[in-house]
Amino acid sequence: MPGSARFATSRHRQRRVFHYSLSPEDRPACELGTSVNRRCRPCVGFAPLDGFPEELLDRICSFMDREQICKTMHICSSLRRVASAHLLLRLGISQCDVRAGNVKLVLSKPLHLIIFVAHICPIQRLECFGDWVKVPASEFQRLVPILRAIAPIPEILIYDNLNRAQLNTFKSISLLLLTLLPQTATDTLLIVLARRNASSSKFSASIHVSRPRAGPPPLGLPPISRNTGYTPSGILEILIEEVTFIIISSLLVALYNVYTIIRCVFCRVFGRGWSVEERITDDVHPERLWFHGGLHVQTLSNNYTLVTQLEKLAGRHFLIQPLRDVPESVYSAFLAALDLQFMHATVKAGSNLPLADLATFVARQNRMSTLDCGLNSIRYSSLISPSPPHISSKIAHISAQAAYIPHLLPLAPNVKRLYLSFPSVSNRPIGPRVFNFFAYSTAIEAIARLPGSHSLALSFTFNLAAAYLPWDIEDGSDVPLPESQLHRVEHLMLRGTSSDYLFTASTIRALLPWLARFPSLRRVSFDEDSVEVMWYEQRLEVAAAIASVCPGMSGAGDVDFEIAEEDEMRNGW
Repeated sequence: MPGSARFATSRHRQRRVFHYSLSPEDRPACELGTSVNRRCRPCVGFAPLDGFPEELLDRICSFMDREQICKTMHICSSLRRVASAHLLLRLGISQCDVRAGNVKLVLSKPLHLIIFVAHICPIQRLECFGDWVKVPASEFQRLVPILRAIAPIPEILIYDNLNRAQLNTFKSISLLLLTLLPQTATDTLLIVLARRNASSSKFSASIHVSRPRAGPPPLGLPPISRNTGYTPSGILEILIEEVTFIIISSLLVALYNVYTIIRCVFCRVFGRGWSVEERITDDVHPERLWFHGGLHVQTLSNNYTLVTQLEKLAGRHFLIQPLRDVPESVYSAFLAALDLQFMHATVKAGSNLPLADLATFVARQNRMSTLDCGLNSIRYSSLISPSPPHISSKIAHISAQAAYIPHLLPLAPNVKRLYLSFPSVSNRPIGPRVFNFFAYSTAIEAIARLPGSHSLALSFTFNLAAAYLPWDIEDGSDVPLPESQLHRVEHLMLRGTSSDYLFTASTIRALLPWLARFPSLRRVSFDEDSVEVMWYEQRLEVAAAIASVCPGMSGAGDVDFEIAEEDEMRNGW
């Protein structure tokens, strides 16, 4: 007999299950849905459409409307797989987006599609409510339980366009989302707020760190300062008054601090835990968490989550500085994932930031025009590695010390103004400061290799007290003179670092051989605070001497002893 059957009874389910044992010659016929041997019974749970080509099923589903597709999905797994792709496509979600885990939902699409897509493929990026529609506040309340019902999404972008009445009614929507989302409730939050300054009408960005903890920190009282209008007379009275005040105030402060510590320990051991809402409110003022513009939640490494709160215009200035107790790898991921577009960025002095992290941050900025790097802001060990590749950025102004310039120019191939500072070095703790001529010549050679043909403007900030400045080197010496390579530099601005050492008339005359090395110089400007007070006739004489050694200058009018405002770096903050 080609096919044999047997019955088996399950003790736990108390029902009969039919098992089949097919011979090898009958299995292909049964799998194809045909009946070569009529004595062969069909398999239990067998779907006749399992052997159909998916191209044919896809063609059939293309003629159905949305309601028919929903009914077709209940027939079998093959039709469910094909029909689900058609259903998502009718709702604006392509199969490529589903496979990539990228889901974008506008207000017209049901929010339950998030759960439907999450069962097909894990969602990697979710974008809700396009930034052009008015979103009812009830939609945000419906979104929270849906996001909690699925696996955590690494990146969530929620747009918002609430009107003013809804903002006053639902001020805590942003706090609600931060409290109830799975990844934000347990991770350390890096909250970036972009806000407009009411006084200057300019944008800036600030970073707040919110760490999960069991309870609030104990807040003790500082020592009480005595501020009374009574002035005791006599030494004895002064001693008595001061000693009595110090003893009494110290006892009161100590008692209150002890009470605060005991209360904090008792609340952590026996009381309820500190909720996520309470600790976020303590770290970031709730008035600053108004959900206006958009909320971008990105999961970083090591249980850190980046929360970026957007307005319709992104923050204009961003200060890059190390965050306390945040690992370097997390901060690198933070700079790489930050999605705000800034006009100006400043790397705080002493940040010791790796050059690769700065390059990654700059590569994502399409609107940045100014980059300012303070003293010791970039790690020197990272400068040994190969320079980052050239990127197409709009950075037109760079301010940094000379040692950073060869490594920053690949980040700004279209730069127009360069502001270089030259910190003097010393081999001994106590001794004369020496000008770093190697950093100077290396920076000049890197500027000469810049691509393009547009004119450049340079600003040099010298320590006039240092020895072996560039104009101290004579033309006939063996030291190479890199200034002759700057054929595109037409404007040169000179500054000093200290008010004790200024540009005098004799110092400016010593600059003449050095200025003559610039082949295309048409304008020279001095910082007003860096030039010694001179008579008007003396300034004209010095200006005429400078114009006589620079072939590109037409006269003394091309020499300024006050740097104009349009020549300053437009930081915007």
